Amino acid sequence: MRRVFNIAVLMLLAYLTVGRALTHAQAGEEGSISCEKGAEMVRLGAMGKGFSEAASSGQGQNFLSSCLVTGEARINDMVARD
Repeated sequence: MRRVFNIAVLMLLAYLTVGRALTHAQAGEEGSISCEKGAEMVRLGAMGKGFSEAASSGQGQNFLSSCLVTGEARINDMVARD
């Protein structure tokens, strides 16, 4: 049973590592921007919709933290990657 658990943990680590490597490999593709640039676009978009500076900044920070945690986030037709 311990061997099965060790194999499952190893497979999970391999899956996560490969997923992260693919995300980094795709970061240079066309239509891909950095998380920071995406957060700035979200902030400016919110200000353009009439939100206050504080609310716009909060939306940008929310986008940035989500992007950094998951490794990618979408804004319009672009993908922001860590």
